[in-house]
Amino acid sequence: MVVNNFQIDVNNEKLLRFFGSSGNKNVSPAVQQKIDRSSDRLEELVTPQINFNVKPLASVKKGGVLLQDQTWLKSPKLSRTFRSAKKVCFFIATIGHNLERKVSEYMKKNRYADAYVLDTIGSLVVEDVTNQFHLRMERHCQARSQAVTLRFSPGYCDWSLREQTAVFNQFEDSKSIGVTLSDACLMTPRKSVSGVFGIVPKNGNQTIADYNPCTNCSKTDCIARRK
Repeated sequence: MVVNNFQIDVNNEKLLRFFGSSGNKNVSPAVQQKIDRSSDRLEELVTPQINFNVKPLASVKKGGVLLQDQTWLKSPKLSRTFRSAKKVCFFIATIGHNLERKVSEYMKKNRYADAYVLDTIGSLVVEDVTNQFHLRMERHCQARSQAVTLRFSPGYCDWSLREQTAVFNQFEDSKSIGVTLSDACLMTPRKSVSGVFGIVPKNGNQTIADYNPCTNCSKTDCIARRK
């Protein structure tokens, strides 16, 4: 199923951190001008879409998760996260090609600062779209006495990037939103996110299943760390 009714938004605090803003320190007027100019063009450069598919889960083992179609997702951390799950939601999200084409145009014109600003904004937008979808599914499941787990993407924690193929194989037409997978398991457009999260029976007021693998990781300075 494909959904495309997303708000196009950028977390300004996260964005400014990429350009050296912290505490009382602000970005330079020149950088702020580039940010404002790129943000004003997002409506014409971004086309957010997500293709998702919910599949039944057969069993959760110590080293991974087994779907009813015998697909094996190898990751001990994924298996612990999904230990109570009954279903798995696979998704592929993208904001389309236009933003990346504009970044390439800036690069060819040696406008490297503009390219970097726009590329960074694109990364934050696709992440925000994915978060919007996860939240919608959380609310959908909550109304049905279910909860969702944290989401995982291939290449994070102990889940190999090679598992991208397992994600894409869950879609009869993964190209329906224009996303393709290379032999190296990299997605085109680059501003795309794929992944999974589990759907579990709800426990009390719980909305998101409680296990977070980041709490067991010693890399406390990781930019992807989830509190």
